[in-house]
Amino acid sequence: MTFERYWSIVVKRWHIVLVCFLVVGLGTFVGSKIMKPVYQSSTLVEVTIRSFSNNQSDYNSLLASDQLVQTEADLVTTNSVLSEVASHYPDLTVKQLAAEVSSTTKLNTQLFEIDVVDESPSRAAELANDIAATLIKQQRQAAQQDNAQAQQQIQQDLDQTRQQISSVTKQISALQTGGGNQGKITLLQAQLNGLQQHYSQWQASLAQLELDQAQSQDFLQVAQPALPDNSPIRPIVPLYTAIGFLVGLLLGMVLVLAIDQLDTRVRTQEDIAQLLEWPVLASIWRTKSSSDVLNPVGKNINSEPFRILRTNIGFSSIDRPLRTLVVTSAEPKDGKSSIAANLAIFMAKAGKSTLLIDADLRLPMQHVLFKLSPDALGLSNAIIAFSRQEASKTPDRPPAVSPQFILPQIGPGTSGFSLEPFVHPVGIPNLWVMPSGPLPPNPSEFLESKVMQRFLTMVATSGIEIVILDTPPLLGLSDTTILVSKVDGTLVVVNTMRATKEKLKRIQAILSQTGTRVLGCVANKLPYKRSDSAYYYYYTSDQDSEEKPSGNGHRPASPVAQVPASPVEQRGR
Repeated sequence: MTFERYWSIVVKRWHIVLVCFLVVGLGTFVGSKIMKPVYQSSTLVEVTIRSFSNNQSDYNSLLASDQLVQTEADLVTTNSVLSEVASHYPDLTVKQLAAEVSSTTKLNTQLFEIDVVDESPSRAAELANDIAATLIKQQRQAAQQDNAQAQQQIQQDLDQTRQQISSVTKQISALQTGGGNQGKITLLQAQLNGLQQHYSQWQASLAQLELDQAQSQDFLQVAQPALPDNSPIRPIVPLYTAIGFLVGLLLGMVLVLAIDQLDTRVRTQEDIAQLLEWPVLASIWRTKSSSDVLNPVGKNINSEPFRILRTNIGFSSIDRPLRTLVVTSAEPKDGKSSIAANLAIFMAKAGKSTLLIDADLRLPMQHVLFKLSPDALGLSNAIIAFSRQEASKTPDRPPAVSPQFILPQIGPGTSGFSLEPFVHPVGIPNLWVMPSGPLPPNPSEFLESKVMQRFLTMVATSGIEIVILDTPPLLGLSDTTILVSKVDGTLVVVNTMRATKEKLKRIQAILSQTGTRVLGCVANKLPYKRSDSAYYYYYTSDQDSEEKPSGNGHRPASPVAQVPASPVEQRGR
């Protein structure tokens, strides 16, 4: 589907897009206004390990600080810290506090940030500072406890080593006083040296621990305490509203595209052309009055569409002659009979000798539309008479020729058969109507016979310029499928009030199988809009003629009085 197609769908259902745009956008605005504002406060904490020597330990201290930043930031949200802070506030639980607290590290620094969100800006700042203080206190206590334990252990080792040194010294003194074995004195002296060296190492470790304890007092420091911020972090009304309008617009566009895909109805001539890929030769407007159905004259809104239909059919037959034309539809009550009748009328008005044949041998309507007698001879009578004449032909006897047709426009065909008894004038020059005649019990076999094919060929050579056949609906019956293969072209009437994609696709498949020449479609019963400037002039003129009474107080007589409309058209045909 092209972008133009998507855009046409959106434009066609613009009101849905507008409703979604306004509802979602305004709903977001109202929702943002009634939401409770949330404030955020942040405490900045610095992690440092200081060294009093200007050597490699400075670099090691820096590396230790980098590693500790992420660790200390993660410790902010531990249960031990949050539990102690929550205990300071009677109305606050650890779970609630955990939902409000977060921590982030500052890239390439020894800083991390403690963020607290709350409905009160002052309480948010208070909680952030309290969490920082609690974390610093717990870390200092943990460091002091570990250091004290280590010092205690080293002190015990120092005392034990001191006792051992004292004992060995006494032994050496005793041996030296008594003139003891020099070898033994040498061994004890070596043991004493080892103990003294070990004692020195423990003393150095104890001094380092004491130094670390002194430095650990500055391990964590508050670089910047939290302050109340009266600007809420959410909701951001302008931003939320803009996002809401954008989401509403996108939702509306997606919705209309989904509706178009799920909607099986076909309501516009653009939909018909897009679905069937056949040209829409004319659009016939839906009228309120039954008097406007047949033979619209003057400035009736449908008079010009039928002229357009006649002209477009003429253009379609420039390269290929069009003598016989079938008018059909998908189902009954699509208006095919009135379209066929009006097309014949406007063809005749253009000076073409036109014959309208009611080939619907199941539910014929043309005799009703043109006020012909129900017993008038028609198509079935003509087929039977033509069949008998052909059967009566012998090589030794010339064909029996009926009397000449009384109207000069139509004469006997090449077979010598006269159409005079079976066609009827209807008060319109150049137009004759052949009703259906008595309905046969087997319409499909009747229309499929070879006699019917020869009859249509004979009619085309009888001097008539255009033959229009009103046929049954395509779906569910084989009658029209039989006829479309015998004529020069087919015109499909689409009732925009009830057409569906499935039905039109079925019509397209049926006509494609028959190989018929489809001239195009007629979009029938379109809802008329006053905004359509192309026909506004005709509409207003008709309204004026209806609203202005004549001199005797009555409305002017209709110029279509000689061909009154049928009440059958009120039922949808």
